[in-house]
Amino acid sequence: MILKERDKAWRKLAEMEMELLLQCNLTDEHRKQIEQENYMLKSGNDAESTTAFDLSLRHRESANWIVLHDLRLVDGDDVAQIDRLLMVRTLDFFVLETKNYSGGVKIFPSGEFEAIRKDGSTYPIPSPIAQNDRHIVLLKRLLKRHNLLPHRLGLAMPHFHNHVLVSTRGRLLKAGENDFPEVVKSDLFFQRIDDFRNGITVADIFKRLPGVISTKRLQAIGEAIASWHQPPSKPGYRKRFGITESEMPPRTKKTKPANEHIVCTSGGPMGVDGRYFCYQCRQPITPAEAHFCFDRPNRFGGRAYCRTHQIS
Repeated sequence: MILKERDKAWRKLAEMEMELLLQCNLTDEHRKQIEQENYMLKSGNDAESTTAFDLSLRHRESANWIVLHDLRLVDGDDVAQIDRLLMVRTLDFFVLETKNYSGGVKIFPSGEFEAIRKDGSTYPIPSPIAQNDRHIVLLKRLLKRHNLLPHRLGLAMPHFHNHVLVSTRGRLLKAGENDFPEVVKSDLFFQRIDDFRNGITVADIFKRLPGVISTKRLQAIGEAIASWHQPPSKPGYRKRFGITESEMPPRTKKTKPANEHIVCTSGGPMGVDGRYFCYQCRQPITPAEAHFCFDRPNRFGGRAYCRTHQIS
């Protein structure tokens, strides 16, 4: 059962903002940063969509499994961005972190991680296992605070599983085949679920039977967790990278269409003082936002819109 789908609105806003910025007169450094961020967003989105599709396909029709995509939990200054959360009636929580690097990931016996570039070179990255463990810590804290889990014989019996899913596009290199079993290629994660199901012995069933909950209770817990989700604020790449006002004019000036004067004077996007306005809400917009729409006449009909109404 899918209780929360992927957040597509934020990704759409991020893509649009970066596309607008790339049309501006950015410095070489800022252009490189935006292009790199844009590449990472799109490649990461492709990897996550594949994983999300596979999980949804396998568990959408099952009442015994709950799936939550793109779960952002906030507790004070602590934030946990959980890519995927799977829950089952035995109170097993599978917390999944999705990683996508162009060449893959290498793990050393010490637990250190390196990302692999397409040319084969590597660079150190923080441990996604440790990162995901912090997400689990925050999830446990919220579950306890809200007293959400049932208690049997005075004890709550949840089990948390930390898994890191690496994109199928890259390599996964480990010192030993059985090292770090929690790190797996995303398309092979279903094998971990099968191992979980097949690994529960008769003795385990009797031991864990008091902790098994009904499908109705499982759904209620999943809905409560989903209600804790706090969407991120607008991307704000301009502020993040320190892009100045002087960089915002369009990179190249384009010849105005012959009928632009007619469009403008008949209630179109540009006022008499030369500023651009959203055709929908009539609020001022930047030249970059306006030309983003003008360059896509089939999509916007030759009108200019603010970022909000570009996706509405």
